[in-house]
Formats: sequence, C-alpha cells, structure tokens
Amino acid sequence: MSACNISFIGAGNVAEALSLRFITAGHRVLSVASRGGSSAAALAASTGAEWRRDMSVADDCDILILAVTDTSVSEVASAITVPDHTIIVHTAGSVPLSALQRTSRAGVLYPLQTFTKGFIPDISKVPFFVEATDETTLEVLKSLGNQLGSGAYECDSERRRYLHVAAVFTNNFSNFMMTAGETIASGAGFDSEIMRPLIEETARKALRAGPSAAQTGPAVRHDSGTIKSHLELLSFSPEYQKLYRLISGMITRFYKKSGR
Repeated sequence: MSACNISFIGAGNVAEALSLRFITAGHRVLSVASRGGSSAAALAASTGAEWRRDMSVADDCDILILAVTDTSVSEVASAITVPDHTIIVHTAGSVPLSALQRTSRAGVLYPLQTFTKGFIPDISKVPFFVEATDETTLEVLKSLGNQLGSGAYECDSERRRYLHVAAVFTNNFSNFMMTAGETIASGAGFDSEIMRPLIEETARKALRAGPSAAQTGPAVRHDSGTIKSHLELLSFSPEYQKLYRLISGMITRFYKKSGR
C-alpha cells in the first residue's frame, strides 16, 4: 500500500511499538498527543513527529490511532477533532467498534501481543485483527495489518472479546502463576532466580509441542497423593490452596475427557 500519514492519541506501550513499526514500513508519523504530555513529547521526538497538546490532527492525516486505555476509547473518540477523510482507529481487544461513535471511516486494528515500554516485540510476527464500519476502511486496515505483522484477520467485536479473554489467560494469568511460583519458592528460602530456567523451558515446550501436548505434573498424571501433599504444604495460604485445588481439578477433568 502507499505511504500513509498517521497520528496517535496515546503514547504508551502500544503507541511506541506501532509508531516505530509504521516508520520502518515506510509510513510517516505526523503527530502524537496524550493527556500526560511528557510521554507524547518523548514519543514525538523519537519518531520525528509533532507533539500536539490537544485532541486535533493535521489536515493531511490519513489515519488517527487511539492507543489509549480501554476505558478511555469512547471518551477520547467523542472529544477529538479530525478532517472528514481521516480514518479513526482504536487498538483495544475488549472495546467494540461502536465505541468510536461513527458510521463510516472508523475501525479496529488489534495486535494480539503484549507490549512493554522500551522492549519492542517483533511486530512482523504479530497477527492483527481488524474490523471497520465500511468496506473501504476495512481494506485499508487489512493492508496495514498484512504489511506490519504476520497477517490481518477480519474479526467482529464479539469474537474479538473472546480473543481478548483468551489472551488474558495465555499472558496475564500464566505470568501471575509464575509470580506465585516465585513467591512460594522465596517463602521457603530460595532465590526466585532459580525458577528462571523452568520458565524458559515451559515457554519453549509450549511453543514446540503446543500447550495441550506439553502439559505435565501431578494433575495430568492423576497423582492424588502428591496433590494432597502439596495442598498440605500450602496451608500457609488458603488462597493458594484454593487456586491449586481449582487448577488441578480442571487439568484432571480436561485430560480425562481427552483420554490421557
């Protein structure tokens, strides 16, 4: 596709990663704005863009990306001032297209990835899920997703909500399980660093074989004796006991159905 002039409202992790990827793909970042101000100034400086202090964009802006928190999308969409030809896009997984409050030239460009400030993932490997108010806008977003990432997939707001929940389980919950593991190990007097090789191999194994095939542990082996022993050890934390019992039961039932 031809080069686009792109502006951002929001200067957090997603905006940082996407703006830099847009530039390497041959697009131009026109401006960056955010409520905080300082983060937008820094991102504008790093991308050669204009730092804007209000919710407006230049007349030659082709696409305005709202890279703001999920709860702010609707409020920001109602406050912005844009030229009629500008496409307005949000990047949130759990927010419907309707939050943009437009019937044309509006869409969603949702990257299925976790983003951390200062650590840019390889966007070329990221799938993008797109939705739009009209066919012309949809084709623009498909082209962008295909150019920036590993592909662009049409996905309506309801299906994208399920995808976002799946992402929470895959990323947020699994990460907290690792945090719980480090906490338990630390409580027994071990340096939490000793868990790092296990974390690395767990991720490698899940990618190599698929999470379902990679599952190990006492629950998948139906080892009730070890499970009982672990629950006794976790007596210091009723919350950890409850979590261990719940997850172990789910694992046992899941693999019993699959015949494993």
